[in-house]
Amino acid sequence: MARVGEMEVLQTQMEELRLQLETLRIGEAHRGQSKEVSLVAGIKEWTGIETLAKVSGWTSHDKASIVKAKLQGLALQFLKGREELGRDGCSLEVLRQALIERFSDKLPDQYYDTGLQDAFQGKNESAEEFSDSCRKICLRTIRKVNDEETQRLINEEAERRLLAAYVHGLRGIVGQQVQFQMPSTMEQAVRLAVTVENVEKHKQLTESVKNVFITRSDVECFRCRKRGHYARDCRQETPP
Repeated sequence: MARVGEMEVLQTQMEELRLQLETLRIGEAHRGQSKEVSLVAGIKEWTGIETLAKVSGWTSHDKASIVKAKLQGLALQFLKGREELGRDGCSLEVLRQALIERFSDKLPDQYYDTGLQDAFQGKNESAEEFSDSCRKICLRTIRKVNDEETQRLINEEAERRLLAAYVHGLRGIVGQQVQFQMPSTMEQAVRLAVTVENVEKHKQLTESVKNVFITRSDVECFRCRKRGHYARDCRQETPP
């Protein structure tokens, strides 16, 4: 799972504009010309740079220069260790492919299939949070194909596996109630689980309030077994 974290770090590394971008001149810098870079700060991910490049007229090499300037942490270390990627002639396509190959998740599909089947709700995890966790794992089990109809069938099968894993992994009364109702979609299962969860929380809150305001008449003496007082206040003589 460490590689998954590295990929997430890589995606967030494009959030802030480096200080040197304020004076960055890309494109035909050797001719004293510069291109519009005021939109660089708005780049959040790969799709963002492609969109802004069209507006600003950046070339593939321009985009690669911007990405290099925004890299941090492990991605920056990787770039420094690859001389061919640090050259001015490196295009964005080459740079992107190298970064994806380095930081993409290389775990086998069976790893996520097993992870989905063995998923169980955490002790302090809400029903809704558990559904998000299951869906995140399930997305990694879906094969990508070019045929639209085949992809639709694959997605439907994945949704059924997701539903089965979610219902099976719910804990306690919530899990029992959801299994009993046998929801046909993931949306129904989550909605039902959240409803039962809220009802159980309300019951626990009601019981807590009731225990706080328990009356003295409900108290039973452990010495004489009569109600209305505690053992420390019992007037019955202790048998010899």
